Amino acid sequence: MGVTASSFSKSGDHRVSEFTDPSQTNWITAHSEACIKVLGCWRRYVALGADKNGNVQQQSLITGDPFGVQLVQQLPVSGDDLVSFQTYCSAVNWLAKSTVNDKLRGLYQTLSRNPLDQEALRGVLSALYPQDPPEDVGHLAGFIMREIDVKKQGFIDEAQFIWWMHRLPTETLKSLLRFSALPDGKEERTPPRGDLPGVVATEDAIDAQLHLIAMEMDKRKRDWRLLANCLGFLERECRTFEREYKGPEKQVLAFLRQWRHGAEKGNAAEELQAALRDSGNTDIKNVVFRLTF
Repeated sequence: MGVTASSFSKSGDHRVSEFTDPSQTNWITAHSEACIKVLGCWRRYVALGADKNGNVQQQSLITGDPFGVQLVQQLPVSGDDLVSFQTYCSAVNWLAKSTVNDKLRGLYQTLSRNPLDQEALRGVLSALYPQDPPEDVGHLAGFIMREIDVKKQGFIDEAQFIWWMHRLPTETLKSLLRFSALPDGKEERTPPRGDLPGVVATEDAIDAQLHLIAMEMDKRKRDWRLLANCLGFLERECRTFEREYKGPEKQVLAFLRQWRHGAEKGNAAEELQAALRDSGNTDIKNVVFRLTF
């Protein structure tokens, strides 16, 4: 995404977070301009470990994929290496909506932070084929250079790279570059006007709600034992959670997950909402169940 990434809203800019935060009911709708599939993006973002201010550590987005590392490193971050939800939405939107040529330019800029000469190409191929002997990788790098660098410059420039990629069948190229804002290409149901629906069914969506409840209980310094009692946990079980997990947020998330494991799937959302209300956490119930993750 290269130069485009620099235009994504930085965490330090706080453009959206200047007037809202994840505890507010307009948190999701405030980001709709950045990405129309914002509900699904927030669900995935929470699973990455979003903090109380709606940011994640850049490191949490990095996997073992060396190309993934290069992509993530192009995302604007704040001074403390935080990626904002607004930046995440903008990046997802760019990946999903950009033209084939724009994506190819972004791919080239990701691969060629240094001149894409034969040595740099050897490094790319070594990451792609880690089990292959170095001499085979070297031969392949040389062959590709001869194929693409028709100007005999000693490196592959952006125009040559795009030209060469377009030698692939059009549908194959589009398939390779396809990116869906939601997993498995699932379309996100557009919510009706007014309050956003709150009862969700998928396991990852429910887990995202449990994460948010734990964050809110910690943030608002609530006595989580009252909620645990309403969900059927005894005092000795609460003490066990305190011993085994450090900090209220982790303790709450632990007992909520254990409760969910034994709860009846058809009534889980209603039971949880009732427990939040009965334990004096109606405000948290309203925050969590006015959102669809």
